[in-house]
Amino acid sequence: MFGKSSAVPLLLWLLVAPFFNQTEGNNTVSPSKSTCRGCSSCSNGQNGLNGLPGRDGRDGAKGEKGVAGLAGSRGAKGENGMTGPPGPRGGKGENGMTGKPGPRGVKGEIGPNGTDTDHRNWKQCAWKKDDGRDVGLIRDCVFTKKKDDTALRVVFQGNIYLGGCSSCCKRWFITFNGAECSGPLPIDAVNFIRQGGQDNHRPGAIEGYCENIHKGRIRVGINIGNCAGFGNFDGYTGWNSVSRLIIEEVPRSQ
Repeated sequence: MFGKSSAVPLLLWLLVAPFFNQTEGNNTVSPSKSTCRGCSSCSNGQNGLNGLPGRDGRDGAKGEKGVAGLAGSRGAKGENGMTGPPGPRGGKGENGMTGKPGPRGVKGEIGPNGTDTDHRNWKQCAWKKDDGRDVGLIRDCVFTKKKDDTALRVVFQGNIYLGGCSSCCKRWFITFNGAECSGPLPIDAVNFIRQGGQDNHRPGAIEGYCENIHKGRIRVGINIGNCAGFGNFDGYTGWNSVSRLIIEEVPRSQ
């Protein structure tokens, strides 16, 4: 048997011998013909050829989590995006709660007493009498006007008559101290019959406003007369009914 000092080189030679058996020219080198068998003083042999690469080893264990890096610098502001389409219209909200009534306000002070000018200034004269005159003053009513810059409203209500004629006319009109109104025009009404022959009693009404009348006592009258361009015909006022004059002082027109 071989000595202990030569066992290791021999084992190594047996492992690489299959790769080392080569022919150099006509000579074949064979480890079986070595002259160093069992010799402790033999020199080391030549290095054998590299062996085949081994298989890849298994993956190593997962390493520990690294330390978090520092935060990067803030990026530049991006451009505004495009405006999106409008959303659908929302539903109607519920009615809010009714608020509580506020506290009652403080009662105001009593104003000063009014003067006579704050009250309406008017008068009515009424009578029941038949008047068969054809021309002239039928009745008048005295009225006290308080201001110069006001107007008088006058209303006559009563029954008027024109009859016993054809193509005839009669006129009823208002006077102020014997003169007809000139601010702006007379207050009057006419009754005309084209074909007559019968009595014709009917209710009549005359109403209007007259300006440019001075303050003080004013005699307001209802009169009967002839129409311009016509003759004198049979007239009648107040037949079987009440007649009245209503006079009122009012502010001037706009």
